[in-house]
Amino acid sequence: MGIRYEKDTILNWINEMGKFLRLLVDKYEAFDEPTEPAVIEEGYHKFFGKQRDWLIGLSQDELLTYVEQELETEQIRPLALLFLRDALLSPADETQQQLLYKSKFLLEHVSQKLASFSFEDYGNLTLINERLQK
Repeated sequence: MGIRYEKDTILNWINEMGKFLRLLVDKYEAFDEPTEPAVIEEGYHKFFGKQRDWLIGLSQDELLTYVEQELETEQIRPLALLFLRDALLSPADETQQQLLYKSKFLLEHVSQKLASFSFEDYGNLTLINERLQK
């Protein structure tokens, strides 16, 4: 006559709650340190071996070719997140729009390529769509 529970069900619930709480905490940016443009530029050069302006200047087809030929699959999502972070720190202009489109394209591409889609990526795509509609 007791309550029956399964260990895996509770662990799954805890993991899902953890993901949700991380999304809430990630949205609270009061403790984030401001990032200077030089740090973003260094990220492009250090981790991807390319200049920011070169990556921004690529068309969608050229970006796909670069990603497929020169990057490992595990590097695609970090590049998309770098584009997103760069866009959020950029003033609202054409460059920001290009960065948002590139980030969205890469996030969708990597989710199709890996046949997986994370809860965090859903939040990122929602944020991108909100920014693109402004």
